[in-house]
Amino acid sequence: MLIVYLVIISQLCRTSGYLDVPTVPQYDIKGMWGITTMFSFPMYSNDPNPNDSVFVDPKDFSMAFKYGFGKGEVAISMFTPTTWVASVGYLLKEAKENGTAWFCGVDDISYAKHISTLGAGDNDGTIEEMSYNKYMNGRPWELFSGYIAMQKYFGKLANFVLGLGRGRFVGYGWRSHIFNTDFLVLGNDYRTKDHSWWALGLFMGGSLKFPVGLEMSMEMDGRDANVGLKYHFPVVTATIALCKVEYLGNFRPWSPRWTFGLEGNNRSAVSAPKIGSIECAIRDQTTKELLANCVVDIKEVNKRYRAPAGTFNLSLPAGNYTITVSTPNYVDYIAKVSVKSGLKSKLVFNLKKTEEAIQREIAAMEREKSIKTYLSQGKIYFSEGNLKEAKKAFDMVLSLDPDNVEAKNYLGNIETRKTELINAYLTEARNREKANDFTKAIEFYQKVLDLDSQNTESSEAIARLKTKVAKEKKPPITTKPKEPVKKATAQDIEALYKKGVSYFSANNFDEALKVFNQVLALDPNHKGAKDYKKRTEARLKVLKGGE
Repeated sequence: MLIVYLVIISQLCRTSGYLDVPTVPQYDIKGMWGITTMFSFPMYSNDPNPNDSVFVDPKDFSMAFKYGFGKGEVAISMFTPTTWVASVGYLLKEAKENGTAWFCGVDDISYAKHISTLGAGDNDGTIEEMSYNKYMNGRPWELFSGYIAMQKYFGKLANFVLGLGRGRFVGYGWRSHIFNTDFLVLGNDYRTKDHSWWALGLFMGGSLKFPVGLEMSMEMDGRDANVGLKYHFPVVTATIALCKVEYLGNFRPWSPRWTFGLEGNNRSAVSAPKIGSIECAIRDQTTKELLANCVVDIKEVNKRYRAPAGTFNLSLPAGNYTITVSTPNYVDYIAKVSVKSGLKSKLVFNLKKTEEAIQREIAAMEREKSIKTYLSQGKIYFSEGNLKEAKKAFDMVLSLDPDNVEAKNYLGNIETRKTELINAYLTEARNREKANDFTKAIEFYQKVLDLDSQNTESSEAIARLKTKVAKEKKPPITTKPKEPVKKATAQDIEALYKKGVSYFSANNFDEALKVFNQVLALDPNHKGAKDYKKRTEARLKVLKGGE
């Protein structure tokens, strides 16, 4: 028969057990099945008295088919081609690590009163079983071997079983009878009186597991004691045991037996994988803000996920994974993650921006700074009536940000503002001309030409007024004797400068300009006077523009 997905539990040809003593059912998944084979032979084959009625135990081969139904399992065992039995085990109380489990079962359910791996019937069995009839006043009927037991776990490395059972668990020999309840009833008459069919025998065993896959078992019941080793390979587990070790040192033909076993089942095919989960946040390393629309690749399962909001949750079989997180403008983040069964791990991935992205950000910040500067300058020029410079500034804004609404609105208003200023300057120039203030009239006509070089009225008026100014006779200039000039001190210059500032603060810009000119005449490098002179001239320019 073809056996696939072989995983060996630790029992031979009945339901789950160490070697012969039962344990908690291991076929604990519905639909799980397996096949077990066992071969044994005596350690010593010589018979010192071949003509007597006690013969050497023969070689023995058995096999069994097992099936799990969740909390229990059933087994059909073939001891000989004509000897078949059924067994069932059931978990009463489950145990976690370091806990105690309770279980029960029935072995060797048969139509025969007596059953043995060597056959069925009073005259079939091992030397020990046959000696019960010859020396111990027989043995009661069996038909089935019921039991109940507990299994104590000591972490994952060790466990121990203790139980009571009837039938095959009850021994009637000169040593084994002390482990069954008949000892309390029959006492020393156990060889001559009938044994009770309800007698219960004590059984126990234990197992030690080693990290390399090796497991050592020891056990005993009312009929024999056994020790064995099991090695768990990736796809199969082999068992080698020395059974009936109580016969070591006995007279021949009583002999211990070597036992070899193999078992395979489909656990890996029907068991659900052990699942754990991870909860991850993807953030910018500097700002700690979540990064949206990141791509998450998991190498071991060859799958790709997307984290639209900067977080993702995944359930994965327990194990180790390589996770790569990528998103534009950031260096790929690679992490080794361990997923543990039944646990949720919370992880944070901090992604670092690429050097190119950092340089682009710096350039964008500089661009934004320039946009704000040009926009601010344009507004000042616009408010002062310097429309040429205003237009240059707003054009610079649009060269950096073609969709800047504010710059577009100002440029759209420049022509309207230009017309308003031309009309205001022409009106002021005409009024000054009528008042014979030709010099001021010329200034305002020139302002019109600065805005509109094709304005004929202004160009003709300037030419006409310049001629009139030239023809005017200037009154004779009387010269007064020069007084000796007193050199101004630093205190005098500072006092004069403060006077100009006072005029400026009082919005008396004409007088302020005169004072600042006086300060600069005395001290051409006076920084404050230079600054205030520019600001005063700018204010006068706006005021003269009609604002």
